[in-house]
Amino acid sequence: MPFTILLGLSWYIWEGATPLSSLAVHGIGSLALALYSHHLYVQRNFVERGDAALAWSVAAWSVALVPMASPSEGAQTWFSLLLLCGSLDQTLRIHRQPSTSSIQFRASLFAGIAVGIQPLNVGIVLGLIAVQLRSRPSILREWALLILGFAHGFLISEIGWHFMPNSGLPDVSSSNQMATATAFHGHWTHGAMITAGAVGLLMLRRENPRLILKMKNARFHAILMLLCLLGTASAMHSLDLKEFLPTRTAGYTGYHWSAIAAWGLGFVCLGLIPKRERRTDKTNALDTGAWLLFVGTLLVVFGLRFIH
Repeated sequence: MPFTILLGLSWYIWEGATPLSSLAVHGIGSLALALYSHHLYVQRNFVERGDAALAWSVAAWSVALVPMASPSEGAQTWFSLLLLCGSLDQTLRIHRQPSTSSIQFRASLFAGIAVGIQPLNVGIVLGLIAVQLRSRPSILREWALLILGFAHGFLISEIGWHFMPNSGLPDVSSSNQMATATAFHGHWTHGAMITAGAVGLLMLRRENPRLILKMKNARFHAILMLLCLLGTASAMHSLDLKEFLPTRTAGYTGYHWSAIAAWGLGFVCLGLIPKRERRTDKTNALDTGAWLLFVGTLLVVFGLRFIH
């Protein structure tokens, strides 16, 4: 997994004209996101057996999708994604506790700060609401703390922006680095991502009958939140709602959207990675086909980024 990130950074070094600070922020951010995702994958009942598959999946999608940005833009994006990981981390703790008020408060607190940093993250709030509606819809106290936590986190982020110079404004120096982000509007790229995501969901669904209830719930909640996040971010990005993104350039919006897509696809496409155990020849053939589809999609998306 670190080698995959290093390989991606080597591409930008080979291209030249990429500041060392941007490379450092990009590498550290993608590595931290992959490691936190691995923690969620192993410790929060997303899968039966823990290995580095998800961490590599997140890292691979980050290399394929996320272009280079300025240090300040990169720091905002990766920090907000780690906060989203924290929100998902809290949500996946919800199982059969008599009360989850404190969990909901912490999850919405992290979500509120992340939305304050970048409005494209607002879909995570819809995901929290959807999980609450599914798991504990009639407990008023938990709804109140969910709202209070989000308001508290959003206020913290707004106060932080107030005391920062040029708060909320991305660096002008990143405009050249963001030129490749326009490639994400290509229908082929989106088609490849949707195909990989749909087949990945089908592969995860295939495992459901033999999973315990706790694992089914954790997997459903994680995918529900990530799809809400990605769907909302895609809608806001494609519609170019400037009233919701008044201080962000189009380039930075595309950059952050691609990072959200990489994180979400890292979870959804986990089912395309072959498992360690092998049961039958039919299973081996299915895993091999899914693996080839996954790697082929990554190569297609990575290649399309540099076709102008």
